[in-house]
Amino acid sequence: MTARTHPAIPCHVIAGPLGVGKTTAILDYLQSRAETENIAVIVNDFGQAGLDSEVLKATGGRLELRNIPGGCLCCSSIHDLKTAVEDLLAARPDLTRILIEPSGLVIMPDLVPYVKRLCEAFDLELRPIIALLNPKRTKEAHYQSLPFFGTLVDHADILVANRVDQCSASEMAHFRAWTAALRPPKQRVVETQFGRLPKELFELERGAVPAPANFHRPHSHEECSGGMTLSLEPVREAAMRACLEEWAQSGLEGAFFARFKASLPTDQGQRLFEIADGTIYVRPLPASDTAKLDWITRGRLPEATVRAALERCRG
Repeated sequence: MTARTHPAIPCHVIAGPLGVGKTTAILDYLQSRAETENIAVIVNDFGQAGLDSEVLKATGGRLELRNIPGGCLCCSSIHDLKTAVEDLLAARPDLTRILIEPSGLVIMPDLVPYVKRLCEAFDLELRPIIALLNPKRTKEAHYQSLPFFGTLVDHADILVANRVDQCSASEMAHFRAWTAALRPPKQRVVETQFGRLPKELFELERGAVPAPANFHRPHSHEECSGGMTLSLEPVREAAMRACLEEWAQSGLEGAFFARFKASLPTDQGQRLFEIADGTIYVRPLPASDTAKLDWITRGRLPEATVRAALERCRG
């Protein structure tokens, strides 16, 4: 690859849980800069519809948009990110900035190192990683214990409390105390509403990043991880969906899912089944005769229990 002769293009990751206001924040930035900058946005819609990208298209200006639907950038869609970056740089050599909006279900330890490698390979400059949060939810011990939330906070350089206008004084006091106790401390902690990010955040450089300390996550419940790969006759998709609905609410024989992912053959074809933040997701995958499962639970979940549940979904 030929080295660029001009300054590296700033690359920003704008992350956060589902529905926290990531797209609104990007839209706000674009509305102020799209006419003066050549900006590209890579949107990772978890669903197939691509609704976030449809909202951003209305911005107009010189925006370049690439949508990566139907999977998470940390796992099933991670290589699509490289393709999107290559395509953008080839189509628009005059780009001045790239924004990446990962799915609200992204697991940051998988995504961040990959983005860093992409930036090095394509002569991009990774700027501070921004994570939007709902201050109300940081009071919930259960929510803080979820792996996706913990890793999001760990790997963010800048934390943004969005929708502070909807929070009580006690909720904001808790958020401020909680963020003040994080170690290592964050580069910035910002409070805002309507997704309005201070524009100076986009001009900051990413400083030295210490290893995450995980001090912010309570462990009132034992977290256990598990997984397996096996040959499996097709399960009934409707029965598996029903199981996941029950597991998301009540767990499986005393084990409560922080996260569950499974690629399973079904009577409707191969499917990816997920539980993330208590929400169920199912999507089609290329055909396979192998089942692969991974999970993180509060409470021990024996493989035999999962196998028995899968067998019931075949009957």
